[in-house]
Amino acid sequence: MARAVITLKMSKVGDRMMRFGEMLFPDRRLLWVVAVGFAVRLAVAPWTSWTYDTYPFYQGIVDTLAGIGPYGHMAYSYPPAFAFITAPFAWLLSLFLDPSHWAVFQPSLVDVGQVTKMISPVVTHPGFNLAFKLPLIIADYLTGVVLYHLVVMIRDREVARRVFILWFLNPLVIFVSSIYGNFDVLAVFFTVLALYSMYRKMYLCAGLSVGLGVAFKLFPAYLGLFYFAFLLGLAIAEWRNSTRVVPNLRNLGSYVVGGALGVSSIIITIYTDPSIMVFLTGRMGTNDMGGINIWGLMRNVNAFLSGGGLPDNTLSAVTVVSNYLLITILFLILIYVFTMLRGGSKDSNSKQLLFGSMTVFVILLLFQPITHAHYLLWALPFILLCSVYQERYELKAAMLSVAGVVFWLALQSYMAFFYPLAVFTGAVPVEQINQVVVDYYLGVNGLSSEGTRIIPTLIGVVALITALLPEASDPLWRLQLRYRRWRDEA
Repeated sequence: MARAVITLKMSKVGDRMMRFGEMLFPDRRLLWVVAVGFAVRLAVAPWTSWTYDTYPFYQGIVDTLAGIGPYGHMAYSYPPAFAFITAPFAWLLSLFLDPSHWAVFQPSLVDVGQVTKMISPVVTHPGFNLAFKLPLIIADYLTGVVLYHLVVMIRDREVARRVFILWFLNPLVIFVSSIYGNFDVLAVFFTVLALYSMYRKMYLCAGLSVGLGVAFKLFPAYLGLFYFAFLLGLAIAEWRNSTRVVPNLRNLGSYVVGGALGVSSIIITIYTDPSIMVFLTGRMGTNDMGGINIWGLMRNVNAFLSGGGLPDNTLSAVTVVSNYLLITILFLILIYVFTMLRGGSKDSNSKQLLFGSMTVFVILLLFQPITHAHYLLWALPFILLCSVYQERYELKAAMLSVAGVVFWLALQSYMAFFYPLAVFTGAVPVEQINQVVVDYYLGVNGLSSEGTRIIPTLIGVVALITALLPEASDPLWRLQLRYRRWRDEA
């Protein structure tokens, strides 16, 4: 009898492990995609970095391991979750490589940094680069898995495979996580998980996902506001239905509780180390502008035509206008949610939930003061999901991917990412990289850093704007249809 009970329990454990394995690897036909995606990432991750941003990550991680928290030396200026989640990987690295060897100071990079303002003379070791990028690579994969499961719910496995491939082998996703080395994908994972939870009506998990996303980057808060309005809209739309009042209010309460639990890491960090507020308020109060948005397009065109940047008073004015514009547009989105839910069916509500999520991030990217190229990851998975309903969004995802990669390469040339390879292997002389970066940035060979960024900025802005248009009004889609008809006739 006891043996039968033990056998039954082991069988149940085995079934759970199999279900968990199927959840993490849901489709054997994607094995080659997963293998190629991981191989490319692991091959480039150790030997590349963007030194300007990697140094603060390095300092925050080292300070966390030292027990003084990520803000110990006032170099790390992000919400605390990334420093904490990377700490176990860094600790494991410390068993094999002394932390004193995790970075070296390169005096020759000081002069280059003074020219471009985008290079740190501290270059991190390949082992450290791999350690802090491993969570990003894992998040790349997990985001693809959640996208797969979500598309299976919406459509079928064939379409889900396509979306997974378009995400996991996407050059921008690989570039940001494994070459540039920025942790936006961790917050992106939680935003996608929040949407999946909303579809599954797991509202506590949805709120928790948004809150955990905010613990990495602040941008998921906008999605959290939208989902709050969505659930509140459902409650108001069905307030006359006595059988739905209490469940709707319970759903809204579960979402709020989950969000509070998710952001608790920030609250705890603020309580233990109030200096975090200096960094967070400093980031929210930045007066810079540009990148892949309408302000960046205006800035690059002006620099190309006049050979200089915009006046300081113009920068300040644009920052103020864009901040208020964001508040206004998000308020309009909330009104749209209430209007949409008054007469919508459950199917249309689910579809609008996806398109509304995409709209939030597209508007944010277009009108916030500064949109760095890696910020395009915020909207990319939602645009890929929209392609399940409207094929035209695949082109927009491709345009954003190309725009993001080319924009980063146009900042200082592709050579600027290979300092770890040069410093720790000598495969490329550091002086050669320095010369290429300075010549390119100053336009010695006729290329201007500001000028070359016009094209990717224009591509990205066009993709974002047309993503907001109805399908019948999308000029890119009409051109695409004309091209198909011409190709079929030919």
